[in-house]
Amino acid sequence: MRSAFRRFLAVAGVTFAAVLFSAGFAAASGRPLVDAQWLSANAKKVVVVDVRKSGDYTAGHIPGAISIPLGTLQGPPDAVPYPIKQEEKTLGADGLTIGKDVVLYGAGREMAFREYWIFDYLGMRNIHVLDGGIEGWKGQSSTEQSKLPAAKFVAKPDLSKYATTAYVRAHLKNKGVILVDVRTPGEYRGTDVRALRGGHIPGAINMNYANNFQKGTTFLKPAADLKKIYAKLDRRKEIITYCQTGSRAANAFFVLKMLGFRRVRDYVPSWIEWGSNESLPAQDVTYFNFVPVIKAIKSMQK
Repeated sequence: MRSAFRRFLAVAGVTFAAVLFSAGFAAASGRPLVDAQWLSANAKKVVVVDVRKSGDYTAGHIPGAISIPLGTLQGPPDAVPYPIKQEEKTLGADGLTIGKDVVLYGAGREMAFREYWIFDYLGMRNIHVLDGGIEGWKGQSSTEQSKLPAAKFVAKPDLSKYATTAYVRAHLKNKGVILVDVRTPGEYRGTDVRALRGGHIPGAINMNYANNFQKGTTFLKPAADLKKIYAKLDRRKEIITYCQTGSRAANAFFVLKMLGFRRVRDYVPSWIEWGSNESLPAQDVTYFNFVPVIKAIKSMQK
């Protein structure tokens, strides 16, 4: 009797584990960042999404990947996401639903993390990023285009992930909020001007997002190293990341979330909006010097 009961428990355990695995193995893996080896072994169990421009996808991509260019989900020049209904229409046409297990990859250091933030904001939970992106992929390449059947994507926007200009302004003096400027030191100090004004949001601390990566690569540093970089941030407080247009900030958002920070927002309009609005306070303010540019134009005209 006791032996039969043990056999029952063993079979039940295996069955239960199989159900959990098939229902959401990627989410159960507990890793928002996956490597090329993991993807090679699991590519058929997830939706692989190439976030690059369609032309780059057509030229060559990871076999089986579908194309959802980042540019179809946000508009120039400030890279703000499109309205929710438009996002639902785009992603539904691409065959995604909110519960899909998705692995994103792009080129460079920012694209996939930006699309990750958009998916996270829209309510998707089983989303991952391929470490190293297309540059780190050593497997086969394909030019065969893949597409999923159209589906109904119903977003569940999580406003706790999104910081607007009004929200940031309202929390400038809130001691429970930490503003993290992930731009270069030059942008932060105002010596590198990329908006109407140079400088930074009052009280923001500078933590260059480039330090998240292994030198000269598109691979993130090991988790232990990243944990040391962000050790000074109080996990009990809300963290708002920002950069120029929210893309580099999305990488920091991803890293902080991966490290277990639970209250993180991306200030999407970032410095391109804040720095161009003189009614908003700023520190280390500088202005772009147009004199050399005007001189160069006149010289070219002559």
